[in-house]
This record gives sequence, structure tokens and C-alpha cells, in this order.
Amino acid sequence: MLIVGLTGGISSGKSRVLKMFKDFGCKAIDADEIARQLTEPGTRVFTEIVNKFGAGILNRNGRLNRKRLAEIIFKDKKKRKELNLITHPRIIAEIKRKIRGFQELEKKAKPGTRKGKRNVFLLDIPLLFEAKLEYLVDKIVLVYVPQRVQIERLRRDDNLTYEEAKARVESQIPLCKKKKYADYIISGNLKPASLRKQVRLLYEELLHPTW
Repeated sequence: MLIVGLTGGISSGKSRVLKMFKDFGCKAIDADEIARQLTEPGTRVFTEIVNKFGAGILNRNGRLNRKRLAEIIFKDKKKRKELNLITHPRIIAEIKRKIRGFQELEKKAKPGTRKGKRNVFLLDIPLLFEAKLEYLVDKIVLVYVPQRVQIERLRRDDNLTYEEAKARVESQIPLCKKKKYADYIISGNLKPASLRKQVRLLYEELLHPTW
């Protein structure tokens, strides 16, 4: 079994790459999806976040207004750290639980049923390096785009000013530094057909390793 960490940065195109891996049949653990589930109304994490940041971060329907919360934490490094202290331990614990589930499935698999292949499980963690979770994975795939592209996409998609977009990008380790520690790099700035081909070839290599 090979556990592959998929990471990138804000607006790098990682979500598109994740979807393509899934389309090709790769099983995946999505840290963002886990975070959404853990912060549903009524959960312990949801209650702790509201107690810390106040009811002003809620929509009219009582759910988290993620855009409003993002505005708060990206303007204040201390508040961002406070949110991470609430969410990260729970997210990591759930990721580890899911990995154990994959390991159990691997043990139950009949020998020889995947001759010439091995099981690849994708662990999608945007902040893999920031949270120092490299130890959870065997290989790392980085979705890379230049910083200017991240800023342009954020301004376009989230209607942010240049300064706001730049601050969000710079709240993470620069992608140019993450490249040094990645085993594979996927360009997140390709057209869909070219990107899909790149992902398919990489997935095939992971399934049929030559190393």
C-alpha cells in the first residue's frame, strides 16, 4: 500500500487534480471535507469555534459563514492560530482513523488479486507542510502554480483586493519552497485536457512503481 500526500496552496488547482485522481479510481481522504464535517452545527468543534469567535461568524441559518471566518483569521495571525488549535487536532485524528481503515482493507485483500499493481491511497491535505504531517505519507505530490497566478485566481474567484489576496497566499509556505520537498510536481496552470493527461500518467506510475 502506498499513501500519497496531495498538497498545494490556495488557488493552486489542487481540487481539480483531486477530482481527476478520483475519476481514475484512486481512493482519497479529503482533509477539507473532514473539516467541513467536523464543523457542522451541533458538533463539539462547531461549538468551540462559535465560543471563541462569537455568533457573528454564523449565517442566518446557524451554520458557519466560512467567508466571514476567513476574513477574520487572514487579517489576524493570532486568531488563525487559535482556530488551528481547535480544528487541526480533530482533523488529524480523523485522518489517522481513515488511514487505519485503509490498512485494514489492505490486510483483508486476497493475495494476488492486484497482480502488478498496488493500492494507492491519496491523502489530500492543503497544509501538509505547514502542519508538519509529512510523516503520514510515503510520497508527496505538489500542485504548483506561480504566486501571481494564485493571487489572480483569488481576486477573481473571491472578489478580493490585491493586498487581501496576497496576504492569504503569504499565510502559507510559498509553493516554490514546497517544490524542494515534493516527490512529484503537477502544474496547476494547464488546460483541462493536458492536466488530466498529467494526472493519469502519474497515477499509472504510482500504481506500477519502477523504484
